[in-house]
Order: sequence, then C-alpha cells, then structure tokens
Amino acid sequence: MSALLITDDTALAHLERLTDVLRSAGWAVEVAAPADRRPSALIADPRLPRVNESVIAVRERSGDGWSYCYGWGERIASCDDPSGAAAAVGRVLAARRDN
Repeated sequence: MSALLITDDTALAHLERLTDVLRSAGWAVEVAAPADRRPSALIADPRLPRVNESVIAVRERSGDGWSYCYGWGERIASCDDPSGAAAAVGRVLAARRDN
C-alpha cells in the first residue's frame, strides 16, 4: 500500500511541474487525484473548454524514469522535460481548436 502512495505522490509532483508550464503558456489545467485512479491533469483551451486532453505521469517499464502520457497511454515525453511535454500537448490542442 505505501508503494502505491509513493508512486501517486511522485506522479502528482510530475504533473504539478507540467501544470506550471502549461498555465504559463495560457492553458487551463485541473489536476485530480481521486483515490480510485491515477492522478491526472485535464488540459483545456480556456476559450473552448471542450477542446481538452487528459495527461498522466507513469513510471517507465525499465529503470526509475517517468514519462508523461496521454490518458489512453501514448507517451508524450520524459517527466524530465515538462516544457517539451507541454509543447507537444499544446500542439495537439491547438490543432483540435483550429479544426
């Protein structure tokens, strides 16, 4: 049980770093950490809230590294690069907004 809490705390800390970068770029972000699911960040265009994406932080299968992933599991970037992850998510959301 304590390993799960440590993992959740680590994931939440990674999401907080990503959140800071996304908010400074003008995106609306809400972080949720429900007891029955992984912590996640919901990123949205503040002018079009229906244009949104969910992001989680997960431990890499090998080693101690962590990655940001879309809610469905596709890897975005290493958690060592929150700026790169924010840019990638921003491009996806901007493309959806502009369509």
